[in-house]
Amino acid sequence: MTIGNIIILVLLSASLSFFSFRLLHLLKLIALGQGALPLDRKAHRIKRLLIDGFGQRRVLKQFSGVGHFFIFWGFFFVSFGTIEGLISSIIPRFSFSFLGDPFYLFMNFGQDVFGLFVIGALLVSLYRRFVIRPVRMEGAFSHTVDALIIITLIFVLLIMSYGMRVIDPKPGWTPVADVLREFIFHGTVSSTSYSVAYASFEWIHHSVVLCFLIYILYSKHTHILFALPNIFLKPDKPLGLIEKLDLEDETVEHFGIQGITDFTKKDLLDLFACTECGRCQEACPAYITGKPLSPKKVILNLKEHLLEAGPALLKKSETEFSQPLYSDVINKDMLWSCTTCYACEEACPVGIAPMKKIIGIRQARVLMEGDFPEEAQRALRNIETQSNPWGLPQQQRGQWAEGLGIKTLAENPDVEYLFFAGCAGSYDQRYISVSKAIAAILQKAGIQFGILGNEELCTGDSAKRIGNDYLAQELAVANIAIFNRYGVRKIITSCPHCFNTLKNEYPEYGGCFEVIHHSDLIVDLITSGRLQPHSRLPVDTKKITYHDSCYLGRYNQIMDAPREVIARLKGSKLVELKRNRENSFCCGAGGGRMWMEEKIGTAINVARSREIIDSGVDTVATACPFCMNMLADGIKQEGRVEEIKIRDIAEIVAEAL
Repeated sequence: MTIGNIIILVLLSASLSFFSFRLLHLLKLIALGQGALPLDRKAHRIKRLLIDGFGQRRVLKQFSGVGHFFIFWGFFFVSFGTIEGLISSIIPRFSFSFLGDPFYLFMNFGQDVFGLFVIGALLVSLYRRFVIRPVRMEGAFSHTVDALIIITLIFVLLIMSYGMRVIDPKPGWTPVADVLREFIFHGTVSSTSYSVAYASFEWIHHSVVLCFLIYILYSKHTHILFALPNIFLKPDKPLGLIEKLDLEDETVEHFGIQGITDFTKKDLLDLFACTECGRCQEACPAYITGKPLSPKKVILNLKEHLLEAGPALLKKSETEFSQPLYSDVINKDMLWSCTTCYACEEACPVGIAPMKKIIGIRQARVLMEGDFPEEAQRALRNIETQSNPWGLPQQQRGQWAEGLGIKTLAENPDVEYLFFAGCAGSYDQRYISVSKAIAAILQKAGIQFGILGNEELCTGDSAKRIGNDYLAQELAVANIAIFNRYGVRKIITSCPHCFNTLKNEYPEYGGCFEVIHHSDLIVDLITSGRLQPHSRLPVDTKKITYHDSCYLGRYNQIMDAPREVIARLKGSKLVELKRNRENSFCCGAGGGRMWMEEKIGTAINVARSREIIDSGVDTVATACPFCMNMLADGIKQEGRVEEIKIRDIAEIVAEAL
């Protein structure tokens, strides 16, 4: 072994030691979280890892993701050659050729071609970051310097790699290196004639690799190691699920998230998996409309806090670091601006959950401190006393159905479906017309259904997302007991919030029912011929757009059914809004925001209403009472009530029958 081999071995050992020490420290920080990492349904997780991780599916949803795709795979191929080069610098003439020609030659080809793509992607990345400068990529100066360092290291690494391959060709077809060799040397190169140049390239290459190895885990690029595991470990549960708290556990000192170690291990893994791409921020309706909430900032603030608190926490001396998450890390306006629309988590390419963390902190504020906005307090008091956020008398809940020939389950429990009208469908004067339209459709189709009338209770959606899990659990248990008493198995809902709660959250309390949203049911009835809407739409109701509810679209992937309903109506012309389907823009009512005034920035419903106005439609079709309420108010504020109607798809279909 030559002196050069020994030097490389020593440097490599030192770099790996620094790398391992830092990696172990970060893993210890992640281990401070609660519970175990989720490892169920491994086959499904592997499939998701292949599609979203290696396939970069979510990254490629935006055109800018093409560059990242090439960097990702280029990094994969280049790492193969880098490892081979480092080992051969210690063990002369070492090669991965023992893996077999097909694989070895393919990897050499991949290094050569993808290396060029990576250089191109890096140049584009520099142009975007320093010339175009998209808002979502803005950050601290240190982050910009960090990105520049990483890009420079990778760039130098690739140039040195090409230099070595030009002088000493790799086996197989390497078109880029071959063209460079022909252009520079006009043919074959004698590696012995350029041994000094080759050695220089090799030393620079190895030095950059070793510096990169040391630096990476101290930079914002920790996602290089943690992103793929984070995708694999993403909870395999209904989208946006807020899991119930074990309020009966007497050993628990507090509920919700007060300190950084109250988060789960997966929550803390999220912090190091973040790519800081800003897609969550770009999708967040609160951020877009001038609120102080940025999902990206939430994650980065928590990461900075964990790194700062880490040494004291690992020594089990938490008193040495007592900075609370609220309001030093996450302040009041950030916490209560969230509409729980799930857009941030839908946009994230690596499975990070900012919304879940916000709800956890809300739970601690509400359950342990009783500290939450006064308007939300009023809504929760109304739910507690009258089981609806408006505080209207419980005995009036079933009045909407009077004179319609609809029986309650108390009068006739022997029906196929329970129509769960919900609070809005029972009390909101505008949405009562939707409940009546749905009832008329069901009667026209010969569906055997009943209602609970005055026995129906709020599902607890708003209570849960405001943070009062205690009240939400009480309502869930009470509703399930009523359903079971009448033998309910199938439930029809018109409110996506009720739908999501009954379908995805009630199973945690033992309430497993077949829950159907009215848009899905109407499509099925039309398709089967049980409904035949023959009438043409009015002349002024032809240019229709459909606004996707967050809880129906992103949460439950029901996006085609409402559009198919519209398509089945004679004379209709569906116009898609700029932001639609899973990329739809929130109405601003979710997460309990329905009951709270917006006092910062532009109102979210006004921002969405302006987009609707710009589309030139005369009718907005909705399938959610919250959306109907918020958009009607937004259109009114913009002075366009006479030109644009807000109607539920059930109302449109009922008129066309």
